[in-house]
Amino acid sequence: MPPETMTVSPVPSAPDPGPARPRVAASPRKVRRDFLPYALIAPGALLVVGFTVIALGFTLISSFTDWDVGRLNTTFIGIDNYLRAFRDPEMVASLWRSGIFVLSVVALSTAAGFLLAVALNRRFPGRGAVRALVVLPWVISEMASGVFWALILKNDGILSAFGLEQSPLESPAGAMTALILVESWRSIGFVTVMVLAGLQSIDPGLYEAAKIDGATAGRITWSITLPLVSPTVLIAAILLMIGNFNLVTMIIALTAGGPITATTTTALYMYNQSFTYFHLGYGAAIAMIMSVFNVIAMFAFILLQRGRGARS
Repeated sequence: MPPETMTVSPVPSAPDPGPARPRVAASPRKVRRDFLPYALIAPGALLVVGFTVIALGFTLISSFTDWDVGRLNTTFIGIDNYLRAFRDPEMVASLWRSGIFVLSVVALSTAAGFLLAVALNRRFPGRGAVRALVVLPWVISEMASGVFWALILKNDGILSAFGLEQSPLESPAGAMTALILVESWRSIGFVTVMVLAGLQSIDPGLYEAAKIDGATAGRITWSITLPLVSPTVLIAAILLMIGNFNLVTMIIALTAGGPITATTTTALYMYNQSFTYFHLGYGAAIAMIMSVFNVIAMFAFILLQRGRGARS
């Protein structure tokens, strides 16, 4: 019996895709459209970066010198100014005062700003006017705010007409308390605006579901509103920390750092060393130390922004 012959059917080959399509170059109009935003931003960005780098470089170089206005020759002294800063009792004390001032202002402003934002997020007659009044202290200049409250709180100020025998600005504790309260009054509007913006992104359905479940207003605020806007609150707190750590103008207008040095923060101490006593090299070293704190806070702000973007 002859052996069976096995036949193998040929496997069909893939169809020839043909010649590759030539890559189409972007049209000049599209290139211009994509490049336009960068072209518009570039001049301003270059100016900001350029002046920042120049100022930072000049300050850094000055911090390694004994530059005083009354001295003709300026010599390189290495890190002596930095060693002097950390050995200077008044410099160390100013850091403690800055910490108390900044943390107190941030705590009061964020708490009050959050509660005000929650209240102003509801509809009621005159809501627009109330929002404007809350934001008004923030848009007033620091100098104007300091002078305004100094006219009220000083011994010959408005409160003296109502029987105030001694101004709170005359005692160290009273002056620091007044400074904290006035700056908190200024900063509340900033936090309120930021939290109000964050509240607009919350789904109203979450509130409706919570009300159906019988949750109280306080429970809704604590369990829904606060967790969802906490990244915004943290960002506002970091920005306030940076701003108040560098605050000088309002302190000069309200207390001038007194009584004695009770309200002399690090920023004001740096200002006095540089522009009152003209120890410019030492003042530059203090400014660079402050810059380290600012950079740390800036990186924390960037990390929070990235985390917020990833969650959204």
